[in-house]
Amino acid sequence: MSLNQQATHLRHREGAETGTKYLAIASGKGGVGKTILSLSIGKSLSNSGKKVLIIDADFGLSNIHLMLGITPQKNLAHFFFGDASFEQIVVKVEDNFSFISSGNGIYELAKLPKEQVINLIRRLQELAEDNYDYVIFDTPPGIHDDTIAVVSSADFPLIITTPEPTAVADAYALIKIINRENETENFYLVVNKVENDNEGKKVYESIKLLTERYTTAKLNHVGNIRYRKTLIRKIIEQNPFESGFMDDVYNILSNMSVDVLPRRRGFWESVMSRLLRK
Repeated sequence: MSLNQQATHLRHREGAETGTKYLAIASGKGGVGKTILSLSIGKSLSNSGKKVLIIDADFGLSNIHLMLGITPQKNLAHFFFGDASFEQIVVKVEDNFSFISSGNGIYELAKLPKEQVINLIRRLQELAEDNYDYVIFDTPPGIHDDTIAVVSSADFPLIITTPEPTAVADAYALIKIINRENETENFYLVVNKVENDNEGKKVYESIKLLTERYTTAKLNHVGNIRYRKTLIRKIIEQNPFESGFMDDVYNILSNMSVDVLPRRRGFWESVMSRLLRK
């Protein structure tokens, strides 16, 4: 199937979209808590009765399965190499909560040809819209074409940072590039590892000042996550759902008003069109 044919396929499915909502968790730099936030949001939504799928989009450097202490029998590499069906690579965590791993240290996945990326998107769309209420993308840190396409297409582009100056600068740079290249305006900001809410507010205000001056982006500060030593122990134990962290995540989701109507232009059509422009 050619790229244009696959794009047409997505447009046809958009007409019958089920209302699946898409969240993309992104950061300008690594180590700021992106994966633990993705997992905790997924857990929170599934606890509320929603069917949730997390897609670890960091090809070749996947770590969601490591945090959960689960060794998937199959991952995206098996799918691309013809050793597994798409259904076989979905790993069930709980009744309403599943994830797809892209494997770990698999160089070939990080260098996928665009045709295979497009095929992946087509298959993911069918899987997502037939089975899930929410799909969460845990994107790789930094600025990549695939990350920009996914974040700018999501219903909820969620940027996470910490008060560290380099993390703040990289978060702003990510927002600026996505806004400039794809005219995405609404972003959601979470500040992790804060001592108190005042520290999180200062980080938000510093990024907001820059976005208002140099972009057309609108930054929504949806919450802070306090630094907790107990979370580190939980991650080491591969049971990352620490109660205080989860409380902060519930507050973040309530501020995001997750039950909103899908964008007028569907997620998959938007991702496809942006990838085809590259």
